[in-house]
Amino acid sequence: MKKHLSLKKLLSALLTGMIAFSFLSGCHGPQYKEDEKAEMEKQGEALMQTWLDGHIEGGKVLTAEADIKMIPSGPHYLTDYAAGTFEGGGRTRDYLINTKTKEVYLVNDGELLSDVCLDYAYERLGLAGRRDDCRVYDTQAFMWLPDRGNSFEGTEDAGQGTWLPGELVLSLENANASDETAMGAQIGLLESFVRSPDRRGPIEFCGSIRVPEEVDLEQYDMAYWVRQREKTGIVYQNFGLSDDFESISTYNNRASYDRYCFRKIEDPDIRIFMNDALWVETYGKDGIKVAEKKEYSLSDLSFEKTEKGYLVTFPDYEHVFGFSIYADEGSEFLKHEYHSHEDREAYLSPGSKISGGKYFERDLYWKDTGKDGYLLTDQDGHRKMFFGGEELIPRD
Repeated sequence: MKKHLSLKKLLSALLTGMIAFSFLSGCHGPQYKEDEKAEMEKQGEALMQTWLDGHIEGGKVLTAEADIKMIPSGPHYLTDYAAGTFEGGGRTRDYLINTKTKEVYLVNDGELLSDVCLDYAYERLGLAGRRDDCRVYDTQAFMWLPDRGNSFEGTEDAGQGTWLPGELVLSLENANASDETAMGAQIGLLESFVRSPDRRGPIEFCGSIRVPEEVDLEQYDMAYWVRQREKTGIVYQNFGLSDDFESISTYNNRASYDRYCFRKIEDPDIRIFMNDALWVETYGKDGIKVAEKKEYSLSDLSFEKTEKGYLVTFPDYEHVFGFSIYADEGSEFLKHEYHSHEDREAYLSPGSKISGGKYFERDLYWKDTGKDGYLLTDQDGHRKMFFGGEELIPRD
């Protein structure tokens, strides 16, 4: 009887598994037929050849493949695009063509587009008058293409450049080949393109700008970035503004603000550079929401004198912030360099887990920063950040 029941359970489990597999497998892999894919490629090749006949003398399509959107561990869809290569003007190059709109896209190196977008960003962010006092790091610009369903959901990978409308790319190349004023002509073409959001898809602008301290970075909240996208078609993604005491960064419809300050501690005789406040806002179908908002107090931090040195802790685990240590000439604390003994297990926040090592031993060193005094650093000269659970022991 028991064997019979066990067999019934086994069969039931197998049947349930087969049904589940059958259901799930329908949501994975190609969601199209091979003849649909072949028809898309045939259509794309014909449309691209027609475009070449009207724009590049002697141009000939070499390859055409249906563009497929692959959801990780999920379904694969045909998009509205065909991608491939063509020969024309003495070289072979890549193309994308939207088979619904017949729009053609070619690859541009993207560097000049980034420069033009940077000029526009300075203007829109109210920084044009302070440009000489700013420092720029690693800016890039990419135009988004209409995705399946004619929505704009991400960028197409164009390798070492960005996809731009084919007619614009040819105009840029013709201007480059014309005369010595080519750069001015190219900039004019791209400025007109960038400043006309109705002519293009959104442009994603990435990078960071170091600004003067008098710029109020808290003004660049989530509502600000949403307005910029709506008015200019520029999406500030992986983008940040910062000075010595503030920073604002944007990523995936999320804006994060941090404010920092110096605070004086009497025993030991040091100053700490600490996170003073932060907020995080998000933007979605329900509008703008505050995801996180915190203010920090020096009273949350404890420097406890020990037999060997000082133990740095946060008595309330809910109020932890990162900070670094500075000392001024004449400070008793500056007379020694320190060894740090970090015990992550002893000062672990309730409910959290340790990933990696539990204990760390480091030698720390003073670095003269000039106007801000001396900074405690690691052996590579980098700012040492503290989060509690460390004992600082004089080395000499």
